[in-house]
Amino acid sequence: MRLFHNGTIHTIDSNFPHAEAVLVGDDGRIAAVGSLADVEAAAKSGTQRINLDGRTLIPGFNDAHVHIWKLGLLLTRQVVANKTTAPDIESIIDRFRSKAESLPAGTWLTGRGYNEAELPERRHPTRYDLDAASSDHPIALTRTCGHMIVANSRALALGGITHDTPNPPGGVIVHDENGEPTGLLQETAMGLLTKVIPEPSEAEMTEAIMAANRHQLSLGITSATDPLLTPFHLKVYRAMESRGDLDVRVNGLPIRRPDGGTETLPLPEQFISDYLRIDCVKFFADGGLSGATAALSQPYKVTGNNGVLRFETEDLTQLMWEAHEAGFRIGTHAIGDVALDQVIGVYEELHRRLPNGLRHRIEHLGLPNAEHLKRCKAMDVIAVPQTVFLPALGASFRRYLPDVYVPRCYPVRAMLDAGLTVALSSDAPVVPDDNPILGIKAAVDRLDPNGEPIAAEQFITASEALFAYTMGGAIASGDANNRGSLTPGKWADFAVLSGDPLAVSTAELLTITVEQTYLGGNLVYKC
Repeated sequence: MRLFHNGTIHTIDSNFPHAEAVLVGDDGRIAAVGSLADVEAAAKSGTQRINLDGRTLIPGFNDAHVHIWKLGLLLTRQVVANKTTAPDIESIIDRFRSKAESLPAGTWLTGRGYNEAELPERRHPTRYDLDAASSDHPIALTRTCGHMIVANSRALALGGITHDTPNPPGGVIVHDENGEPTGLLQETAMGLLTKVIPEPSEAEMTEAIMAANRHQLSLGITSATDPLLTPFHLKVYRAMESRGDLDVRVNGLPIRRPDGGTETLPLPEQFISDYLRIDCVKFFADGGLSGATAALSQPYKVTGNNGVLRFETEDLTQLMWEAHEAGFRIGTHAIGDVALDQVIGVYEELHRRLPNGLRHRIEHLGLPNAEHLKRCKAMDVIAVPQTVFLPALGASFRRYLPDVYVPRCYPVRAMLDAGLTVALSSDAPVVPDDNPILGIKAAVDRLDPNGEPIAAEQFITASEALFAYTMGGAIASGDANNRGSLTPGKWADFAVLSGDPLAVSTAELLTITVEQTYLGGNLVYKC
């Protein structure tokens, strides 16, 4: 047994508001919480005492929407092309050129991270830019949001994409003034390319997931939802779980309709263990806000379009009904008001047909109005927004978003006031920094990259944000009974922080670091 004491302890459990100590049993679960005297009385002889020395103990963070395997590929194999590593298009070209020089001709080069709103050129890279890096290697560069890919000429040829290729449903092949593809593929059109990019091997994907898990543990993240899994990823995750190779508890969301066509993947086998949960499926209703492809009822500034709605409502209803009837929870990416109208309406139809009590999720919930939130509350829909988008992508929001939408941009205050369960998350690698403490800060101050607030009245308190990053994520994944708070019987998944995020100013939050992370009562990270 292990007894943690002599620090600030935030249990996130109203039954234990002023705990002085936490006792972990030999089974890796919390055995007792409360006063030091009471916890000591519950301890056995030989219990290891861990002196927090004034530091802060919290439940492990739960990143409720993070692309673990994509994050891992960036950490292990891909070209990182964000504003820190590649601040302009020439730098992007240089990074791909350097990668090409180390690999045989014909090898696919993939990377991610650019944002045209932050490039000095104020435009997307083109096929011709990437041709300058290599014409002998097919290249695919994903925008930071994950909703657009730029391909070089060789990659377009391998994907069979020409000036005559029609847009797939829910996607756009961007053309220049001569009718030729620029290399930019939006939304489902990305699938025309990704289907010809070779998958990493199982060993390479395992390495990527393990690298991402190690990174997450360094941030105090002990649980996470990976919200876009194919059958290949499910196979890798199941194999890792069986071998005991998962270092973070994962809630996986298999995708039903991959990009690039009308193929529908079968419902997966439901599976729940201590480290892996598969009982919720994923849909995309629209595009991304930072790239001006989320489906709006009013046109974006700069582009003049209204974004992309990926499904006809009848088709979406049929696919979601299949999952709902089979007992699967549903997580749907929906940001724009048009997409929210559609998704909320479909959810209402599902519950009308079969009121089975399933709590479906809306990933992002970026631009809801009061009526959207009221309808969500009536069905106990769980909101999974990302306040960390504000410091990472706020410049893009200001560039593209019609002014009327700004006051309701990721309105977490309104979500909570409407009675919704909110689970905060990062959506990494959409953002370059998935530190939950940054997400907490952004939820409180709502500052964009230039230090200006976006919809400042939508702030929440640090305490509310901490709940949303711990218990909120546990509820969203269906794991409220075994994680999310320091409650007897739950897993002893902890983060030990250098300071108290509820006792410092907002400006001081980022001075707090994760010093230790425990999973099942075992020390798995130490700085």
